[in-house]
Amino acid sequence: MTMHLDRLPRARLSRWPTPLEDAPRLARRLGVARLLVKRDDLTDLVLGGNKVRKLEFLLGDALARGADTVITTAGAQSNFLRLTAAAARRLGMASVLVVRGRPQAPSRGNLLLMRLFGADIRYVGTEDPLAPTTLAVMDEVAADVRRRGGQPYLVHLPTYSGGLAALGYVAGALELARQLSEQEVVPDTVVVAVGSGGTHAGLLLGLHLAQMRPRILGVSVNLPASDLRRLITAHLRDAAALLGVSSLPAEQEIAMTDNHIGPGYGIPTPESLDAVRLAADAEGLLLDPIYTGKAWAALTAAVRRGEIGRDATVVFIHTGGAPNVFLHGDALAGPAPSLLGAT
Repeated sequence: MTMHLDRLPRARLSRWPTPLEDAPRLARRLGVARLLVKRDDLTDLVLGGNKVRKLEFLLGDALARGADTVITTAGAQSNFLRLTAAAARRLGMASVLVVRGRPQAPSRGNLLLMRLFGADIRYVGTEDPLAPTTLAVMDEVAADVRRRGGQPYLVHLPTYSGGLAALGYVAGALELARQLSEQEVVPDTVVVAVGSGGTHAGLLLGLHLAQMRPRILGVSVNLPASDLRRLITAHLRDAAALLGVSSLPAEQEIAMTDNHIGPGYGIPTPESLDAVRLAADAEGLLLDPIYTGKAWAALTAAVRRGEIGRDATVVFIHTGGAPNVFLHGDALAGPAPSLLGAT
């Protein structure tokens, strides 16, 4: 399968593999036999994160098509937008970021970094990643780039870019499978935060092709679980077509919870703040309260319910998100909880 991936254009933005680390103190605090953390927060592009894997394929395709400007969209504190702006600069491209948020938003966190990397930021007044108005603005920006003699490349992770983006995590899943085999580990559950569904889809397909079948628990940070299952199914189909494979995970293998979104995207919950404090206290591991913190909260709840047994081996995908920690300093002040998950 690596040969199929190698046939596709790819912009090298990081060194691989990222570490797969034991977290024994967190495992004890959680109440499971073993916990391993896949450190995709350590990818080699401006504070790291899982989106680097996707950008290697997306921007590789853009360069192969002669594009000089990447146009994409997400929320004001999006890790994807921060990494897109940095990757574009590294590859000699311009970036136009259609931000779902307020033009008056202060230059903090990821938004500050987007501006430092010279992104052209436009704003739309919707929080819905699937809103037709957002796609219309992206098309208008692309038309303007063409009028000025440029060549745009549009990226919309929830829809037409989802299959290609998912290939980044097909590669990531094959990498993870090799590491697990080398360590002679057979995981029961893999846990990952889910925004647009591409990471989850790539993990499902990659581990399926590697003939590993742990349960992959996706934790939504923004969309209803039913919407994400539909998106992931589409991403799986499109990624498989790009690879020329016919074997797909069954739809019932898409395990998804939307119970930990809280008040909305980008807003911490008490449980996600607890998760950040706990990981820092137990392992010196920095989670964030928007993505990985909510994924940890879902993992904790699954252990408490007995859905994940105390004899289980769990892999936690650390998708990054460090800039979001610094937006919530006041909320994060205070002691770490003594125990999450175990009773």
